[in-house]
Amino acid sequence: MSVIEKIKRKINDFEISVKITFGYVTCFIILLAVINFAMWLGVMNALYSPAEKTILYSMEHIQKIFEELEENYITYNPNAFNEALVAGVVLRVVDERGEVFIDTDINYPSIEMFDEGILKDPPLFAENDFEVSKIGSALIYRAKMDYTHDGETVTLYFFRTITSELTTFDNLERFLLALDILGILLAIGAGYVLSRRILTPIKTMNELAREIAFEKMEGRIPIGTANDELNELAKTLNAMLDRLQGGIDKQQKFVSEASHELRTPAAVIKGYIDFIETYGTADEELLRENLKVIGSEAKNMQALLENLLFLSRTDRHGQKIHKKILDLDDIVGEVMSKMKIVVKTHEVALIKNEPAKIFGDETMIRQMIRIFLDNAVKYTPAGGSIKVASTIDGGKILLNISDTGIGIAPENQAKIFERFVRIDSEDLVSEVKGSGLGLSIAKWIADNHDIKISVESEPGKGTTFTLEIPIDE
Repeated sequence: MSVIEKIKRKINDFEISVKITFGYVTCFIILLAVINFAMWLGVMNALYSPAEKTILYSMEHIQKIFEELEENYITYNPNAFNEALVAGVVLRVVDERGEVFIDTDINYPSIEMFDEGILKDPPLFAENDFEVSKIGSALIYRAKMDYTHDGETVTLYFFRTITSELTTFDNLERFLLALDILGILLAIGAGYVLSRRILTPIKTMNELAREIAFEKMEGRIPIGTANDELNELAKTLNAMLDRLQGGIDKQQKFVSEASHELRTPAAVIKGYIDFIETYGTADEELLRENLKVIGSEAKNMQALLENLLFLSRTDRHGQKIHKKILDLDDIVGEVMSKMKIVVKTHEVALIKNEPAKIFGDETMIRQMIRIFLDNAVKYTPAGGSIKVASTIDGGKILLNISDTGIGIAPENQAKIFERFVRIDSEDLVSEVKGSGLGLSIAKWIADNHDIKISVESEPGKGTTFTLEIPIDE
């Protein structure tokens, strides 16, 4: 493993607050480096550029003076050299014997002193043709040019002070370095404190999430007043916990009520089996009666289990739907024909059955209609009537299923589609059998076929369910 990979792995082990601080400080250091470099470039350019320009300007003017002398040497004016120099530039002219015969500033450091202080490694900003010398606390630029006249060559030295106070710049560098270090330390401290403060709500969320157990989900993350991402995250997590708790409560209720519903037929079957084991099988008529009850309860249990499995698949979004174009009038007619054959205790009538095509799962549509019809039979006393009418109304077909049964009180009508809910009248409690799951299944089928269900009912006068089914054009 390389060193870089080890460092990356080590960084990944740090807390988020440390990572944020590290990133913040890194950006701060880069910013400081850029600012310092820009300042250094600016200062160096301000020091070197004027010195170079003034020397070059002076050299150009001196060169013009020499050119004029070549044309008319008699007109030579010694003051012309001083006039050609830019302020701050010093000129010394040395002959072949090394003697200075022109010096515009006798107090300026000598050529020998300059040669002793020449920097072997000139600064980055220094002109390649120039020389830089450090004399005391000053930096001095020097450029030179040769001039030949009548076989004699002289050397012209141009001097310009870059800065006379290097100590000030050294002190400024040390001050800026100390200021940078202080800034980095403050950035580390401030970054760590701010990151910890920012991450405190996340830490609180984490601790609360650890405390919340499957059986105990009443804890919620406190919502602050700030309108920021953390508050949005807290709201999202609380909403998720609400959904989870609702699902868990629903599941627990489902399991509890399913167990209760299964307990009754199981107890009845066990009771009759115990009776048979106790009294034997000698009495064939009694045995057949007992077996008939056992078979009936087993059939009820099987129907209940099928309904439970159906609802379980719907909860897991695992119930498949196979939709196609259907003739609703054929389905309604067939279901009603079979019902008339099976139900002999009630008047069953198909009042109207207009032809209409719908788009849906044939098995589920049949199941939904049968659930409403079975419900009508169960909650209608013997001798009552069940009537069905199918009529087209615009882009939908209205399927009305009416009975003359016990009816449903207004306060109970909103509950009838809940699982394991049965609204019985006192007169029919002992006669009505069922799990209370049928209408829940019918409601799920209707919702998944964009079918609207409305209920009109009055206690003692019957109930009418109206299904608004979209027509497939």
